[in-house]
Amino acid sequence: MKPKTKALILNLIAFMTLFLVFRFTLGYVIPVSGLWLSLICAVIASILAPKFAAVKEDGKEKVLMSSLFTKGHKEV
Repeated sequence: MKPKTKALILNLIAFMTLFLVFRFTLGYVIPVSGLWLSLICAVIASILAPKFAAVKEDGKEKVLMSSLFTKGHKEV
């Protein structure tokens, strides 16, 4: 699998997981209609989800991850 494809799939999985967790958790706590709840959860998930990117270093492509909670980039 190409590193760019792997980074895209990891971004989607990370966002989807956090979105669903927040959607079901906040759905029980906050009495808000479906559209507003989905928008709030999407914003929260996009801020907190780790970001994956394919980077070319030394002639080789690598998948790196950066997160709000970690300093720097980590190789996946």
